[in-house]
Formats: sequence, structure tokens, C-alpha cells
Amino acid sequence: MTYELKIYGKVQHVGFRDRIENIGRGLGISGIVYNHKDGTVRILANFDDEEIKELFKRSIKALEKRDKLIKIEKIEERELNTFIEFPEGINRISSDDLIELNKKLDEGVKYIKLIFGEMEKMNEKLNKIIELLDKRL
Repeated sequence: MTYELKIYGKVQHVGFRDRIENIGRGLGISGIVYNHKDGTVRILANFDDEEIKELFKRSIKALEKRDKLIKIEKIEERELNTFIEFPEGINRISSDDLIELNKKLDEGVKYIKLIFGEMEKMNEKLNKIIELLDKRL
């Protein structure tokens, strides 16, 4: 049976779809994953085993523990009452037109600025430590 999984949260522009592809392929799941215009990520996938479907959903939820950029608020599941024959594995549908690409670049710049801000704070602390050590010597 084919299901739709709708993932809410901070799941676009953070490498989330790539991770979904890897999890799906590792579990032998066939389907597609794509960014939806409402900010969710949608997965259409075939599951003939309830345990595999639940393992897939738990693995998706666990991604936010490994990657601090990903925040999953909830996962909605809906059975589609049909079977869609997908190519083997989970495959990403990309809508990376110019607007989407610009959004990704803007998001990347935001994180680079955050990293450099944290590095500046660390350098200030390090300089204070060096000053204290120099006074003691």
C-alpha cells in the first residue's frame, strides 16, 4: 500500500531529503520525497510491513538528534488506498528553480554568520585566557 508522510518543522533547506533517501534505501523502501510549498516535506512510499513503516518514521524522527539544523514538529501519515509503482529506493523530486536555490543560499549564509559569530566569542575568551596566563608567567 502507498502512504503519504507529511513532515512538519524545520525540514527544508537543511539536507533533510538527502537523509530521507539514505534511510529509505537502507530499509529497502521505494518512493519519492519532495519539498512542498507549505514548508513541509512530503514522502510517498510503499509499505507492505507495518514494522518497517514504523522503523522508517522513528528513523526520520531520530534525524533531529544527529543534526541540530533539523527540527521535526510532527509526522502525519495517510494511507492513499492505492499502490503506486516507484523505482527502487526513495528518490528526491527536486524543485530547485532559481527561487528555491536563492532560499538555500540565504539559509546557508545565515548559518555561516552564526558560526563566525560563535568563533568570535571563542576567540575573545581565548584571548582573555592567554592574558591571564601571561600575567602568571
